[in-house]
Amino acid sequence: MWELLASVRALLRPAASAVHLPWLSAHRADQVVSGPSVARELAAGAAGRLPGFLAPTPDSPLTGPAEELARLRATPAEQVRRDLAAVYGDRLPAALVPLREAPERGLGALAEELAGFWERALAPSWPRLRALLESDIHHRARVLTERGPAAMLGEVHQGLTYDPAAGTLRVALRWSVPAVGAERLAGRGLVLVPSAFAWPDVYVKTSLPWTPVIRYPARGVGALWEAAAAADDLAAVLGASRARLLDLLETPAGTVELAHRAGLAPGGVSAHLHRLARAGLVAPHRTGRTVLYARTARGEALYR
Repeated sequence: MWELLASVRALLRPAASAVHLPWLSAHRADQVVSGPSVARELAAGAAGRLPGFLAPTPDSPLTGPAEELARLRATPAEQVRRDLAAVYGDRLPAALVPLREAPERGLGALAEELAGFWERALAPSWPRLRALLESDIHHRARVLTERGPAAMLGEVHQGLTYDPAAGTLRVALRWSVPAVGAERLAGRGLVLVPSAFAWPDVYVKTSLPWTPVIRYPARGVGALWEAAAAADDLAAVLGASRARLLDLLETPAGTVELAHRAGLAPGGVSAHLHRLARAGLVAPHRTGRTVLYARTARGEALYR
C-alpha cells in the first residue's frame, strides 16, 4: 500500500523522483494523475504526510495487494476521521469531504481506484520492485546478524544516526510538519521498511495504534529501471530464466526464495542454478541447513 501511494506521489512530483524517470514517463498520463482522483488528493497529503490508515505498518513482507486493499476497506470510520484531521486539520480538501462524511463508502471507492491503478501501473513492474525490496531486507538482516544493530542502522540512510550507548536513533526528516520531537518507544518496537518510491527521503510514523515504522530508500534503487536491460542482454546468451535468476542473485538467496521471486518451479530453478554454477557464474554456500547461491566474481563481471 505504501508503494502504491508513494508511486502516485512520485507522478505528482516528477522532478523530485528523477531516479524513476523511465517508469514516470510510461505512466505520467494515467487517469489517477490526469482526472478526478481521491487517491491523488490523498497521496499529495500535506507537507509530505499521508493519513495513517493509508499505509499501516506491515506485519509481514508476504502480503499482497488484495489483502492490503481489504485491510484498507476495513478501516474503522473513526480512524479515518482521526487520521484525516491529523494531516489536514480544518483544511480538508473538498475532494476528501465525502471520505470523512461516509468513510465506509469512501473507502470502498478508494480501494477500487487504487486497485485499478495497481493493475495499470505497478503490477507489470512488481516482480522487479519486489526483488529490489526483498534484496534489501536480506542484506539488512545479514548485516544485523554479522555486525549488530549499530552497523545496520548506520547504513540504512544518511538521515539516520544511531547512538547505541544512549539507545537513541536520530532521524533527520525533510518532511516534518508539525515538527517531531523526542519520542520514547517504550517497548512498542520499530519496523524498518525498504521502499522504492520513498527515494530520496525517509518517512517516519510513530502515531498510535500502529507499531512505529521507518520507511527508507532501498539499496540499489538507482539501478532499478536499468536492471531489466542487463537481464535482457544476458537472456540472449543464457536464456530468459537463467538470466532472470542471475539478476536476482544481487544478494544470496536459496532455491525456494528464487522460485517465488522469479515465478518458476523450484525444480526448474535448481536445474538452472546447477547450469549457472557449472559455468562459474554462481556458487552455492551452505549456512547451517540452508544452501544459498550467490554470484561469483565472474557472474558479477557481467553487470559492470
